[in-house]
Amino acid sequence: MEKENRTFCPLDRKNAGDTILKGSIGEMEQRILKRLQGPEFNEQFLIADLDFNQERWFTNYSGDISGRFLEIMSLAGKGDPDYHSALSFMLKKVPENQRDAGHFGIPVDWSQPIDYEKPTADGSRPPVPRMMPILWGSSRIFTGLIEAYLSFGDEKMLACARKLGDFYLHTEEELASSLRVEEYRATGTYAAGYATCYFPGMEGLVRLYEVTGEEKYLRQAQKMADFRQEYQFDRLPIEHTHGYLCCVYSLLLIYKESREKKWLVMAEKNWKDLVEGGYVMPGGGLLEKGIPGFNRDEGCSQADWLRVNLLFFELTGDAVYLDMAERVLHNQLKINQCETGGFGHRRVLYDEFGVAGYGTYDEEALWCCDFHGAMTLQNLKKYVLMEEKDKSFVYIPFLFDFEAETGELSVRIEEMKAPSGHRRWKIEIRVNAEEKRSIAIRIPDWAGLISLYDGEGNALTVEKERNMLYISTGKEGAAYICDIICPVYMEDRHFHKLCPEQAAEEKGFVLRQGSDLLVVRNGEKEPVILERLEDDREAVYIFRCLPSAVKSSQSGQVQ
Repeated sequence: MEKENRTFCPLDRKNAGDTILKGSIGEMEQRILKRLQGPEFNEQFLIADLDFNQERWFTNYSGDISGRFLEIMSLAGKGDPDYHSALSFMLKKVPENQRDAGHFGIPVDWSQPIDYEKPTADGSRPPVPRMMPILWGSSRIFTGLIEAYLSFGDEKMLACARKLGDFYLHTEEELASSLRVEEYRATGTYAAGYATCYFPGMEGLVRLYEVTGEEKYLRQAQKMADFRQEYQFDRLPIEHTHGYLCCVYSLLLIYKESREKKWLVMAEKNWKDLVEGGYVMPGGGLLEKGIPGFNRDEGCSQADWLRVNLLFFELTGDAVYLDMAERVLHNQLKINQCETGGFGHRRVLYDEFGVAGYGTYDEEALWCCDFHGAMTLQNLKKYVLMEEKDKSFVYIPFLFDFEAETGELSVRIEEMKAPSGHRRWKIEIRVNAEEKRSIAIRIPDWAGLISLYDGEGNALTVEKERNMLYISTGKEGAAYICDIICPVYMEDRHFHKLCPEQAAEEKGFVLRQGSDLLVVRNGEKEPVILERLEDDREAVYIFRCLPSAVKSSQSGQVQ
């Protein structure tokens, strides 16, 4: 009988907040946090989707930018209202702009027909939709209010969140009615579609249940999840992967709080539909639209895919989710970051086998991806160090540079210089408790031979079980060196390893070494590791798919 997966708890809010990301991941974090301090993100810009003080993108998505700002600044600022020059202003003004009905934005009669964008007879631009965008904005400000309450202890934030949660309860008859399903479907599945805008509110409802213990909010999220599945609003293809993944994350939160298996099963089906259906690119990320052949990715979707896979691992202990999280973190999310430090959209290239590389950078998305990219890196901090519930066993899911502690144990990891084809890390462990600790390091799916040494360079016996490498440390802690041989190997476009005799060239193979995909930069012949590609907006990179592959910049195809 196969052993059941061990599950581990992430770091608590304080220890996660004190975690320091270093190396290339830490640099990614610092660049986006610096970007969000820029003059573009001023008080009037941030509050405009609530008070309409100016014309800017997407003010009809009331609560979107304002809510995302609250969320990331609450997480990154760790309780300091002066962390950003606009933060105190936003904490004061957000409650003043909430409608009596509980939502934000213009007054709405939710029993009226949905004002979705329809083609006009004369070809003129139709009126901007309001109803569904307000629901999307509500879902984003919902989590922002919860994070602000947890960070600042501001009861006004919790009161706003309760009022918004009650809004979802009071509008169930209008927004989750079996009699209106065809009307909901007519709105489509893109940014202003019902499937995209309504169901992500589940996340805020579960988070509100977490902080209040009031069952009505969890029950409402469950009813919305049931409605989504019953009427097939979870079916692919879909035009907004960001919204879709917010729903998958919400299903996992419902399972985490209720422990009813049905919610996990729903989420697992959505995950498998994405992976097995070819919606996930070799770099581990998703397109902006969940439609094969679409021409660009989206930073929000990469951020969501990372947090979805991390939460899947927390709840199931299945390392396949860590493999996917590591892939998107080191590849798709990394190259989605642009030269300003922000996130947005990069062009995607195709050949006859599917996604074949990355094109030039398309645009930074100051209205969404900058915030969501920053959020997912804060969320990552919870998962660099994990513990079993009895705290006797500590797990290190990823080998990259960081410093973190659990209270009773601290860990510092730093990558060292290593021979070609190897990667090597120094792991320093300090124990702050009377008992010694058992520590395990995940063995990545790309790892070859693993060697372990003590701090003096003496070889140690390697203890392995399944996908874990075990270290037993005494009460004082110790330093170790972990060396992993990283062979270059081939994969098809759906993450399956290939052998040379499998006619790999006919399958449009890609090359991978360690956590990185290998690519050829346009005009060059040798593969190079994807690293800091975001600094060159005009660079074009293709996978080592066919020896004769030549990129045509006009067609966006690999020939």
